[in-house]
Amino acid sequence: MNRLLLIIFSLSVISCSIDRTIIEITEDENNTLIDFQKLPRENFLKITDKNEPGEKLILCLTFIEKESKRKLPNQPVQFYHTSTSGNYEPTDINDESTARLSGQATTNNMGQIYIETILPGDYGSSNDNRHIHTTVFGARPEAYDIHFKQYTTYMGKRFAKGSDQHFLADLKKTKNNTLVSFLTIEVKNPNQLEK
Repeated sequence: MNRLLLIIFSLSVISCSIDRTIIEITEDENNTLIDFQKLPRENFLKITDKNEPGEKLILCLTFIEKESKRKLPNQPVQFYHTSTSGNYEPTDINDESTARLSGQATTNNMGQIYIETILPGDYGSSNDNRHIHTTVFGARPEAYDIHFKQYTTYMGKRFAKGSDQHFLADLKKTKNNTLVSFLTIEVKNPNQLEK
């Protein structure tokens, strides 16, 4: 009986463990990264500088309309997240969106934004809840969160899969070990203002 309980316990631990494997990007992904790095200034967001503690992270994001799958051009988007220690450090203690690590960019005509930042830390008493808040101005709803596959529990992954406002980013690494992710965010009810 004890052996059976040990097997059941072992299987439950294995099924709940997080695979933290991060592989190197392919040559095609590297070419995509280079294309994103050439985006104009208004489509480029640098949230942190080289002195910010934490693992460097690059996000190559594409925003599309959920129903039609069309790209969202000229879409203003705000991003904010915790420091590597898991603190928002907001300028307004009642508003996390005023986090120290925050910024805004606008998508290009292909719905793309390039971001340089760090991997956010876990916050509060929870582990493996690292994410970046994303506000798509004018959409209904406006809030979309980016979670990280290698830092999300089984239950968190199930939650994200069942939500159309939470997205799992698969982390990869460049040759110089910078974390990078390529992600498409499907936005509901965007209110596009054409330029």
